[in-house]
Amino acid sequence: MVVKALILGAGYGTRLQKDLINNETYHHLLGVPKALLPLGGRDCLITHWLDKLTESGFSKQEDIYVVTNEASANEFAKWAERHDIPLDHIINDGTTTNDTRLGAVPDILFGIDHIFKNKNNSSVLVIGGDTLFLKDFDLDKFMGQKQQGACLVTTYTVDDNTVPKVGIVETNEQGVIRSFLEKPSAHETTARQACPCFYLLDPLAITLIRDFLADCKQKQLGLDHYDATGKALAYLYPRLPVHTFPISGRIDVGGLQSYIDAHHYFSTTTLTTGNLDK
Repeated sequence: MVVKALILGAGYGTRLQKDLINNETYHHLLGVPKALLPLGGRDCLITHWLDKLTESGFSKQEDIYVVTNEASANEFAKWAERHDIPLDHIINDGTTTNDTRLGAVPDILFGIDHIFKNKNNSSVLVIGGDTLFLKDFDLDKFMGQKQQGACLVTTYTVDDNTVPKVGIVETNEQGVIRSFLEKPSAHETTARQACPCFYLLDPLAITLIRDFLADCKQKQLGLDHYDATGKALAYLYPRLPVHTFPISGRIDVGGLQSYIDAHHYFSTTTLTTGNLDK
């Protein structure tokens, strides 16, 4: 199975930047894109994914891409040069501010169209650039669960307090998604499986994502709708099988405390499990 990896790095990290302004200890990180934050002994967060991908057979020269924005493109280009990634694998969406950002789902399609020149015939692994999984995550095992004509996503168990902060999936006995709820109350569902932005998309899904964005435009849905990747997933699952792969937990670098937690976790050698989502 031919697969390309697309890492999302076009966000502006406004919540983190506000936290950094209010904490002089971390002022040196002001303006640094979340995916390029120094983390756990490697030069930055995104390098954790680069190492994981190359260990699983992804080629730096052919398979790994990053979509970013005009404001951060130079910094991602420097990262690419340090790690022998071709500069044309750093995809600039042209935006310069958080107010003018394309949104996560348009950036996914923007990146995919750049990779395949509108003739996509390969699966694409979409990775949120501000998310990491715990150390026991097995990418090879995940990739091995992909079925032709179906997508594959990860899920992890959350507690009641976290349910209203994340997208929750309900699945059938075979682990195929039958419902997706965006930040529901804990009383709306008994499901406790969160679904982060880590999607192995079948080629058939790309047309559906294009249809999703066209539907958003027709219904005049705003950025808050197509900036949430879960909304696209909710559009996909009734139209294409979406299988799930359980993981032990993730770390979502949103604000400063979650970054500190992530840096500490990946700076230790002890393997821990559980939900570190912040």
